[in-house]
Amino acid sequence: MAAHPTRRVVLAAAAALPLAVVSGCDGADVLAAPPSSAPDVVLLRAAIAAEQLMVARYSAVLAGARGPGTPAPLTAALEPLAAEHRAHLAELRSRLVVPPPSRAGAPSPAGAPAPRAATVPAACGAAVAFLRAAEQAAATATLDRLPRASASLAQLFASISASEATHVPVLDSILPGVGGPS
Repeated sequence: MAAHPTRRVVLAAAAALPLAVVSGCDGADVLAAPPSSAPDVVLLRAAIAAEQLMVARYSAVLAGARGPGTPAPLTAALEPLAAEHRAHLAELRSRLVVPPPSRAGAPSPAGAPAPRAATVPAACGAAVAFLRAAEQAAATATLDRLPRASASLAQLFASISASEATHVPVLDSILPGVGGPS
């Protein structure tokens, strides 16, 4: 005589069947490309790259400003502005949560190299004018990100943009003292 399943076995199988169907053994999605980044992640990465560029620009100008014949007030005026950009960069980076790299060995976006700064003019006045133009452009670019950002990120962007905008008159006040256009 053939053994018949017990009532318990039949009930267990009936209970497990919907779970097996819902579990989604649809193998093709497992191999699919990872989902695209959320809009705030894209905005944060762009803002981080922009701040990295500003930090690199200030670093280049300050490195050139430490030479002989450079007015001491120039370095004293530029260092606090550079420090603000470093603080902006730290705050932006703290908001970006990046998952660990996949097993395929893809590099982490957080480990991407900082963008290289454009060649900075050697003359003090031209270097300050270069920074002034960069600050003006950065303030505008940061404001342009506001409509696409979440509320908390928009607040941070607005604060950074305001800070960059206040750097412009500071740089304007330095220009006449270093031989730049007034």
